[in-house]
Amino acid sequence: MRAGLVRIAALVLSLFCLAATASAYYFYVSYNTRSTPYNPIVKKFDLNALNNKTVPFFVSDQAPVNMLSGDSYQGIVSEVRAAADVWNSVSTSQIRLGYGGLFTAGTSETAPGIDVLFSDEISPGIVALGGPTVTSGFGFDANGNTFVPIVRSKLVIHRDFSLIRTEQRASYSELFFVTLVHELGHTLGLQHTLTSSVMSTQVTSTSSRATPLAADDIAAISLLYPADGYLASVGSIGGRVTMNGSGVNLASVVAIPANGPAISALTNPDGTYQINGIPPGYYYVYAHPLPPPVAGVEVTPDNIFYPLDSNGNSIQPNYTAFATQFYNGTSGGTRDWHQVQQQLYVAAANVTSGINFNVSSRNAPAITYVRTYGYSPTNVAVATSPVTLGAQSVPLVAYGLLQQDNTLTPGLSVDTLGGVASINNLRPYSPPYTALYVSWTDFSAHQGAKHLLFSTPNDLYVLPSGFTAVSNAPPSINFTVPTFDANGNRAVAIYGSGFAFDTRIFFDGQAATILGTQSDGSMLVTPPPGPGGYTANVVALNSDGQSSLFVQPAAPTYTYDSAGAPSLTVMPSIIPPTGDTVVDVTGLNTNFTSATTLGFGTSDALVKRVTVLSPTHLTAVVSASNAWVPTGGISVTTGLQIISPALGNQITATDSH
Repeated sequence: MRAGLVRIAALVLSLFCLAATASAYYFYVSYNTRSTPYNPIVKKFDLNALNNKTVPFFVSDQAPVNMLSGDSYQGIVSEVRAAADVWNSVSTSQIRLGYGGLFTAGTSETAPGIDVLFSDEISPGIVALGGPTVTSGFGFDANGNTFVPIVRSKLVIHRDFSLIRTEQRASYSELFFVTLVHELGHTLGLQHTLTSSVMSTQVTSTSSRATPLAADDIAAISLLYPADGYLASVGSIGGRVTMNGSGVNLASVVAIPANGPAISALTNPDGTYQINGIPPGYYYVYAHPLPPPVAGVEVTPDNIFYPLDSNGNSIQPNYTAFATQFYNGTSGGTRDWHQVQQQLYVAAANVTSGINFNVSSRNAPAITYVRTYGYSPTNVAVATSPVTLGAQSVPLVAYGLLQQDNTLTPGLSVDTLGGVASINNLRPYSPPYTALYVSWTDFSAHQGAKHLLFSTPNDLYVLPSGFTAVSNAPPSINFTVPTFDANGNRAVAIYGSGFAFDTRIFFDGQAATILGTQSDGSMLVTPPPGPGGYTANVVALNSDGQSSLFVQPAAPTYTYDSAGAPSLTVMPSIIPPTGDTVVDVTGLNTNFTSATTLGFGTSDALVKRVTVLSPTHLTAVVSASNAWVPTGGISVTTGLQIISPALGNQITATDSH
């Protein structure tokens, strides 16, 4: 346990820096009134203004500097694309992110899109910032609700990787990837939540590269851009939070099952709330205050952008703190979940209303926030805190439970929601940390998120997903060996342990194709296409949220076969803003596939269709809006291979064969 704490010290510091990301369930909200009823007006992309409901994103062709040895610009771009695919995997959301290739900063654009930039304007230690930057008037969605259309968003990554803390510098790392997913959520219109999901700040988030999204994230993006049938498949809980008879603004109300992730919402200025997007089932419900800002890191509580009134003035919380409480029906609120007489049942397409809270004021919360860490078999500190089902006295470490004199918060006790496990032997351990031990009491418990409750004589702090129940050890990769498949095509044998039937293998941010398990136990995969001589970092991901990075923070690598430098010939040399244009691309030393994408550095050039005719020949149907678009700035991406003049590749744009 001692060895793990050395790593934890640096990890916690890096997480506080990450918490300073720009501000899922809470959206960017404004109101057209200062009195009831309050109907939130949110910022989001206008799906009707997007081709196939897809917002394009473009990555700056100005690469970052001082990357870790073995890392690369291509690897970073692939991780951004993989982070976008996480949001694209939400079937209950209509919006999609489409990789549009590389662009040059300062390019004039009028169509909606997201720009991914590398900049020195981010404070040292912070990985990235993201959010909407340009909006336009008002719009109406399919349900007649008013919203503010996002025209442009930005995701800004620190340009100098030497100023990013070591635990986050590798583009394939857990923290770097989760940060990208988090910041892309901001660009789509999501703010911070307080349920330990990917849209929580990194002070409390327990997201992993293998399973980055939690129920709150899925509800957030699905409510902002609901797919057909989604709203009828989920339910809601509504009510009001009051203090001394007045509504409490920006209180957090959470619906949480005994087993599984939580979903939350923030109250309106009059204290009313409605938690939407809740899957049918039984839930506890509790209300808690926003935590005070982390000094030197956060500007507002949880770095929330406050809602605005019709004059653009912020509507701030009208409280300092209040005591957290669970809803307990007509008996009033309680800090003891054991006293909750009955969990609430949420039915699809129904609102469970009248779930009201009357909270009592406090000068400050007894506990502001808690972060827990578990240990992998190689003693690596892991933020998801995996605990093997049935195990006894499993050590965890918590940050946030000690007073300034490094003694435990007076009267502190720790429990699990639903009583799935006992928590004992709390003690300061290498301050500012606290050691605690988990022993299972419910041996019928299933894998997934388990929740911790930290009680003091006058207050309660609930940590959703305080640890994760797992059945097996994380996967690990011992080494990779180049080989061939049954058809003589290049393949890679992955040797290691802990592989499951659904293990995924990634080369940087691109998934390999799993061919099967060989007689010697190795996993045979087809690697994604890559440049000749390129070295990729190889990671295994399991569906229980664990990855090979849990035991190998420095990932094993694979080096591609040598190959000649690719080049392109593109016709025509310019795309006119008049209807569709067929662009013909022929390549040398290329490997075009059905997954090949191309872009022209601007959202004003819409690529409608790509047809791959051979590994060295493709055509694309492109339309330009509002401007003539030169084709010499084309970027063509296949797997990990990016062909672009910005990377020194020869591009010939011509109007004749």
